[in-house]
Amino acid sequence: MGVKDGDSVIAKLCSRQDAEMTRVICTRLLPLVPKPALVFYGCLQASMSDSWVFLEDAGSLKCSPDDPGQLSAMTAWLAALHACLAGHVKNLSLPDTGLSTYLKQLQTGRRRIVQSLSLLKLEAEDDTTLRSVIEWFDQVEARWDKMQALVGCGPRTLVHGDFAPKNILVRQAAGTLEVFPIDWETAGCGPPAADMGECLDLVTYQAEALRYGVSWSAQTIRGWTAVGKILRHIAAFEWASASLIGGWPPRGIRRMKARLEDAWIASALEF
Repeated sequence: MGVKDGDSVIAKLCSRQDAEMTRVICTRLLPLVPKPALVFYGCLQASMSDSWVFLEDAGSLKCSPDDPGQLSAMTAWLAALHACLAGHVKNLSLPDTGLSTYLKQLQTGRRRIVQSLSLLKLEAEDDTTLRSVIEWFDQVEARWDKMQALVGCGPRTLVHGDFAPKNILVRQAAGTLEVFPIDWETAGCGPPAADMGECLDLVTYQAEALRYGVSWSAQTIRGWTAVGKILRHIAAFEWASASLIGGWPPRGIRRMKARLEDAWIASALEF
């Protein structure tokens, strides 16, 4: 696998599909991005359904968006990814992560919540939370054409799918701050907005993209960010809704309630 004496390696057991996704991204796509990336040492089939993935160990320090330097480095890495890989992913059979995927998640989440309202005995507060999420889904779906128009003018590129501080490692090397996105299982081919739901330095994003010959206006980037925040809430609500049917409903309701206020704020913003 090319491991040298003294190298520290992370071994991760995942589905064969996720292992193949990681291999393609690490060996065929990330080398096209002039930013640091974890060394990929290879895969080893563990069973008919699972494989081991071996990657460089970059430590355990997660990115903090409250640190201006780390926020800037995280944003610059993302801008380079989107700019350099625009147009390079269409022939790689990556999963589609466009808006149609999120619309399906919205509809799935809403269907589960509606079903749970008739099946579960809920406290009044929990009932109100679920009905508020349904109302939010309805409002977002009513604006879907506008969201589609905002991201439709942008490229299709490699998107991480869960680009958040929890999935970004940081380390200092030779006086330089390096960031390493990890866990690419939700990656695919889609609009940059799919990665822009977390806090980003939009000035840095625009400037970094321009370094690689891509000129995206500040207005366009702000639009992607507004849409990205909504997409992130959709994904989180849909994931939490799975606990309502055949899982542990209080946990799902608690997770929805925790982000409901932010979701309403995000959907109220004018694009």
